Amino acid sequence: MSQPQVAVIGNAKIKSPKLQQMAESVGLIINELGCHLVCGGLGGVMEASCLGFKSGINPSQTIGILPSFKESTANKYIDIIIPSGLDIGRNQLVVASGFAVVVLGGGAGTLSEIALASQINKPILLMKGSGGWADKLTDEYLDLRCNSKLYQINTFEELRQTLQSLSTIESKTGCIDSGHNR
Repeated sequence: MSQPQVAVIGNAKIKSPKLQQMAESVGLIINELGCHLVCGGLGGVMEASCLGFKSGINPSQTIGILPSFKESTANKYIDIIIPSGLDIGRNQLVVASGFAVVVLGGGAGTLSEIALASQINKPILLMKGSGGWADKLTDEYLDLRCNSKLYQINTFEELRQTLQSLSTIESKTGCIDSGHNR
């Protein structure tokens, strides 16, 4: 049986020690749960979460889906490098690759990933206190379709428990022709 994967999205650049520490802690929790970590493979939250992941003891892996064809742009903590050449189109691959999507801070790119995750019914876990869209989004759902729940996560223990719970639920992920817009 394959190991579950968790997608991590957020700021491409980190400007606060708090966000750095939060991203590292998220990565470590994902490792401790025995999951693989999927991200965009570059810097900021992506790199910090992978660094935290690597401080764990489980032999799970980090997967970076790069926007370019240049493998050399991956951060040094990525085990599996996927040079997509899709630019921002790779955002859909990142969020589709996890059973859940953890959001730390985030700007416009992160918002696009949140919207894509919602459209394909991925649970979205907003790390409160990390800034950006993770703090700005406060409703239970992104829109009236109520496709995927927005989880307001306030503590690392709450993150751990929510990921454990979600990992046991069968995915309801859909695609455009699957009726996800009903």
